[in-house]
Amino acid sequence: MRNGLKRIGMFTLVLIVFYMSTHRPNEEQFYLWLLDEYNIECHESITCTKKLEGNSYSTLIETGSNVKNGYLLFNTIGKIYEDENGSRTTIKALGVFGKYFTIIKDEQD
Repeated sequence: MRNGLKRIGMFTLVLIVFYMSTHRPNEEQFYLWLLDEYNIECHESITCTKKLEGNSYSTLIETGSNVKNGYLLFNTIGKIYEDENGSRTTIKALGVFGKYFTIIKDEQD
């Protein structure tokens, strides 16, 4: 009985590791998540726009980027944005199971 449970457990673990390694989200999915989560829309350059309250927008410049895709089961992406007033927004996310999750969100005026 214990031997059967061990086999089921090992098979489940291998299945989870395989799924995690094949479903790491990419950087394009990060930008879609960023738009949904924080209303920041990035274009093909380093310029992004953030929708504020109402119908106003703020232009952001990506001043820092750290993308780590080398991990087997997950990846991390960190971005630093600065607006025209000098306010800085730092967002770092963990990508796992095909989704991104916020690790750090820091806004400095």
